[in-house]
Amino acid sequence: KRKAAFELIAASSFLAFFGQASHSAHRMPNTPSAALSATAAGPAEAQASSLRAVALLGVGRVSDQAVLAKHADRNTLSADLQGFDTAVVQLMQRASKFPAYPGWRDRQVVVGEYGGESGRLYALADSQALCVVFVAVRGARFPERMAFGLLQEFAEKVRMVQSETSLSEANAGRLTGSLKGLMKDLMKDYSNPSKLDKVTLVHEKVDNIKGLMQDNVKKILETHVSLETLQTKSMVMSDSADKFLKQSVCLKRQVQMRNIRVKVVTAVCISAIGLYLLLPLLSDTACTAALSPTEFEGYACTYFE
Repeated sequence: KRKAAFELIAASSFLAFFGQASHSAHRMPNTPSAALSATAAGPAEAQASSLRAVALLGVGRVSDQAVLAKHADRNTLSADLQGFDTAVVQLMQRASKFPAYPGWRDRQVVVGEYGGESGRLYALADSQALCVVFVAVRGARFPERMAFGLLQEFAEKVRMVQSETSLSEANAGRLTGSLKGLMKDLMKDYSNPSKLDKVTLVHEKVDNIKGLMQDNVKKILETHVSLETLQTKSMVMSDSADKFLKQSVCLKRQVQMRNIRVKVVTAVCISAIGLYLLLPLLSDTACTAALSPTEFEGYACTYFE
């Protein structure tokens, strides 16, 4: 059992190292915004793990930084939504100041109210750098390539649905109604990264295996403790059985000796009673043997008379 426990612990450590290595291989490059991702995750991220991965999706115009359309997941907390909106404003300011060029990309880590990372914001400029599409995802495990893939698909569909004139002249929030269905469908499709990305699926499987291995190791250690307790109890029971066996042997010998004594006393008593009953006959026989024939006849006549 100990050997199996050590093997399982070693396997769990290897899987944990593999998960960290594969995750590090797909991290974003070191940037001022990426440096914030090293902060400890707060309670907001633990709560967001049970929600959809995509929290916010929208499109903004580069020239005047106006957000033309935006749709947020209804389960998004108000504090997280406020942080995403602030990050969108900062991102649009950078796109207008830079200025953004066709295919321009940017990313930013969003810090939650507890000081931990609540999500990340990704942005992509369309083919003419007229608009910038952005998406906010929860947590740090959402693949960056999937985020930009979502933005690329969203940008192409926006240009197919909306004309260049409407994108150039529409007021802030004017296109939310016409693009709401498109944004909801994309958010729903990309909310489960493991269905679209094999690496993310492998990450989830590794995490599940790690959890199972840790549970198995815990159960084995608990079973080992139970086995040691059971072994101790069995040894105590074995000692008690040995004592009982010795006592039973001694008791058996005592009973046998008592039976022998009873039998001897009974035999002596029976012999004494038999001798007592035969003693008159023996005495009479001895007397008749000592008389002569004439005396015996006289004794017999006297006896019968």
